[in-house]
Amino acid sequence: MNFMSKFMPNTTTSQQLQRSYRSLFDRVIAKKEPLVVLNKNKPEVVIIDMQTFESLLKNSEEHELELAKKALKIYDKEEKTKKLKTLHSLADLL
Repeated sequence: MNFMSKFMPNTTTSQQLQRSYRSLFDRVIAKKEPLVVLNKNKPEVVIIDMQTFESLLKNSEEHELELAKKALKIYDKEEKTKKLKTLHSLADLL
């Protein structure tokens, strides 16, 4: 990804996507850069290649796992120090 693409993503219109989707898809795959599809001059969807999608998914899963591990450590610590509370309703959280 070059310097400008970090700040100015590749864009296309929904009409252009309908007309030449194959060449746009090929460009996304070749450059490994996202393509923002505009509808009425507003971003509507982003197209990314499968490898990037899988990488994002893996990173997301790893992040969720790390958060879960941290939550379990906090739980274990609070359980040992008897700081756990029994909640009877959502209002008890506030």
